[in-house]
Amino acid sequence: MSEAWARFWRRHEASLLVAIGVVIVLTTLLDAQHNYWRDPQASLIDLTRQTTQLGLISLGAAIVIISGGIDLSTGSVIAFSGTVCASLLLLLSPEAMLGNQQLDVTTMGLAISGTLVVGLMIGSLHAWLITVVGLPPFVATLGTLVGLRSLSMAIIENVTLSVIGGASSQININDRGFRYLAQSIWIPAVLLAVLALATWLLLAKTVTGRHLYALGGNEQAARLSGIQTDRLKWLAYCLSSVLASLAGVLAICDQSAAVPQTLGRGAELNAIAAAVVGGCSLQGGIGTVPGTLLGALFLRVVIDGVAKIIKTGAHIYEGFIVGVLVVFAVTFTRGVDASRRKQPLFTGGLGLVTILNLTFLSGTMMALIGTKLVAGHTQLDATWLASLIGLSTCSLLLIVRWDGSQIAKRRLGAAWVIVTIASIIGCDFAYPGWQRRAAVSTATSLGGKVFENEQGIVFDLTGSRCNDGSMRHLSPRLKYFAHLHELRLQQTAVTDDGLKSLEKLTHLKRLDTTGSKITPGALTRLKRTLSTLETVP
Repeated sequence: MSEAWARFWRRHEASLLVAIGVVIVLTTLLDAQHNYWRDPQASLIDLTRQTTQLGLISLGAAIVIISGGIDLSTGSVIAFSGTVCASLLLLLSPEAMLGNQQLDVTTMGLAISGTLVVGLMIGSLHAWLITVVGLPPFVATLGTLVGLRSLSMAIIENVTLSVIGGASSQININDRGFRYLAQSIWIPAVLLAVLALATWLLLAKTVTGRHLYALGGNEQAARLSGIQTDRLKWLAYCLSSVLASLAGVLAICDQSAAVPQTLGRGAELNAIAAAVVGGCSLQGGIGTVPGTLLGALFLRVVIDGVAKIIKTGAHIYEGFIVGVLVVFAVTFTRGVDASRRKQPLFTGGLGLVTILNLTFLSGTMMALIGTKLVAGHTQLDATWLASLIGLSTCSLLLIVRWDGSQIAKRRLGAAWVIVTIASIIGCDFAYPGWQRRAAVSTATSLGGKVFENEQGIVFDLTGSRCNDGSMRHLSPRLKYFAHLHELRLQQTAVTDDGLKSLEKLTHLKRLDTTGSKITPGALTRLKRTLSTLETVP
């Protein structure tokens, strides 16, 4: 039993399970509303719905990648399939669609069946372009990536023009029964489970599955062994397109409309990312169904966690996060292969440049995203956080580059963990003191003075060289004075623009702006924000 557990924990799937658990715990801790803890059912339902849609297209992407190919058309196939399905519904039952009446089962069955047939035709087209015409998979699927979405928009305009009498860029679907196919949680989940089981049986328990792995591992050797490689490619690309078509049907069920401009946009990257994060090698011949599903779940957990922590504008970072995860997943996979071959990752001048790139990337990520993720849990600003994470990343990569023994590297790695944690905690503890000293130094250099009276700390900048620029530089540091009582800006060049920088100083008690360039209106607006602030005049 112990040996079986040891083999399990060495598998990629075990690492993904641990990573998913870590992300969930971190999201629970960093989310100000603690949604995972307070409302686990709603969070689970939303996460399941998002994961099932991604899981479907990820299975298709995994099959193609295992066979040694790539499918970039998934997003456009989703848009095209959703358009075809909605168009068939409108053509077959225009009265029900336009009159918000209930669609009959036959109409829905015909529309969905026709859509899946279209997916089969798209997959066959990809296989023909790759096997007969001889196009690389990248080029063949890139063509449909560009063309199918445009064709979808043309179809939807012509169908609505012929049926409704006016061209439209979307078709709305109001039938509750049709929408229930995706808006219920159990139908997509059961569908994904059945298709995942069928895919696993195909890949792991059949001769065709073994041939797909052989095709991805070495196509020339597979062909010389008598394997019908062209048929296998047809199977792989047809399965990918049919699964994408099914996802397109579920997408219009979920959104209650077919909008080809936005439907499935970027889905191809997410599908490939889930497959790669789940352990599929882009060189082909490697990958599992459980790993792919866990990769899809990990991707959705990360995106959902960022959305829950950052709140507003989290969608801006989704593509960036997915791209970074893909790069790191491929790098990790290649790194494991290289370590087994005893091939260093960061050798030579190119290795040093790569270390600098990864250092810059980690620092940029922390500056853009990390500060929002840890907001309220640290006193460090974006510059300090980016610098600390960048330096720690650089030092770790230099340890990986170092040509030393594995034992020495492990010891350095353990020391790196301790030093990194201690540095972050130490800097976080000392940071307020640094900011207070910097604020005093700034005030003194401007010709002002800082002292403490019975009420608290007073920053007296009367008659100093303080202006809007220096005020914006000084204000963020004033928040680190817990007993800040008064700020005197008498006879200074500070204007209304400089006054705006004080809006976050909620603990400031008194402000004297006599003789400055600040208008009474600006003071009134500031007092609305800081209700306890006393102003002079």
